[in-house]
Amino acid sequence: MVKLSKKIAPLALAVVISSISPTGSLWAADKDDSDKVKTLFGANCKSCHGVDGSGTPIGKSVNAPDLRSETVQQHSDAQWTEQITSGKGNMPAFKNSLTPDQVHSLVQYVRQLGGAKPSAQK
Repeated sequence: MVKLSKKIAPLALAVVISSISPTGSLWAADKDDSDKVKTLFGANCKSCHGVDGSGTPIGKSVNAPDLRSETVQQHSDAQWTEQITSGKGNMPAFKNSLTPDQVHSLVQYVRQLGGAKPSAQK
């Protein structure tokens, strides 16, 4: 473990705290990050899952789930990451169009749609 001097430790702590969003997460540290993931969701997910995750008529016709539902929210982050990356059923794979960081951001965003804090892990 790295020992910090008594003068440096408070500064290091202040830097970390200033990077944390009001929700207590390092994930969405500012409004720009939040806007970016909303745009990412809108461009890749909204047509089937809707703006709020509840689904659209098109999405419902291909059995896209309500992302806010308890059943969907019980999936682990790893399960969601795999599904977004590789696709499943009628959902296309996004491995060639999204970076791992973008996929992670979408997983955390979907957690928020279900009412969980962005750092939720199951």
